[in-house]
Amino acid sequence: MNLPDFSLNPSLIWFLIGLSCVIAEFSLPGVIIVFFGAGAWVVAIMTYFMDINVTLQVSVFTVTSIMALILLRKKFISPSDESENSDVADEFIGKIAVVKEPVIKGKPGRVMFKGATWKAETTSDEVLNEGCRVKIVGQESIWLYVEPLKKEEVKI
Repeated sequence: MNLPDFSLNPSLIWFLIGLSCVIAEFSLPGVIIVFFGAGAWVVAIMTYFMDINVTLQVSVFTVTSIMALILLRKKFISPSDESENSDVADEFIGKIAVVKEPVIKGKPGRVMFKGATWKAETTSDEVLNEGCRVKIVGQESIWLYVEPLKKEEVKI
């Protein structure tokens, strides 16, 4: 039985590249890779209807991917996704962490939260020494923003 030879079909190759980009988007944060998948699909459609050389294929892929990324990314990301997703914020904001490396205003340190160490900054003038418990007031990527606990927040 002879199987059809799809290995050199540029439309199929570009389609599979696009599909793998879209699938990869589900496992990676940040709504970026999907636009490269869209660019690959544009090239797949072009190569299906026209015979274009590889240089033009790569050029169209690059231009359409970057243009889609620049023009459409903000439409796919809500304002809450850009700063702090409310579910993620709820996981951090208001919770207590323990200082592992002193945190001083203008000089980041490290805190322990949920079994992991995080880079931490503070706007407080108070030096947050090792072992001190602090309140998380913000989170951005791998950074936590902490403040010293107020007297009424300290539980014995």
